[in-house]
Amino acid sequence: LSEDEVKALIEEIKAQVGAQGPKDMGKIMKELTPKTKGRFDGRRVSELVKAALA
Repeated sequence: LSEDEVKALIEEIKAQVGAQGPKDMGKIMKELTPKTKGRFDGRRVSELVKAALA
């Protein structure tokens, strides 16, 4: 997966779960982790989610 693909997934999931801010990070990670596990660095995924919710 490329970073752009991960960012697109984050935006898609953010809309699906109605995430508003940093407190909703868990909701996004729950949906995102199975899609990125082993395909993209987990620490970077976390950073991207934080940035998207900031």
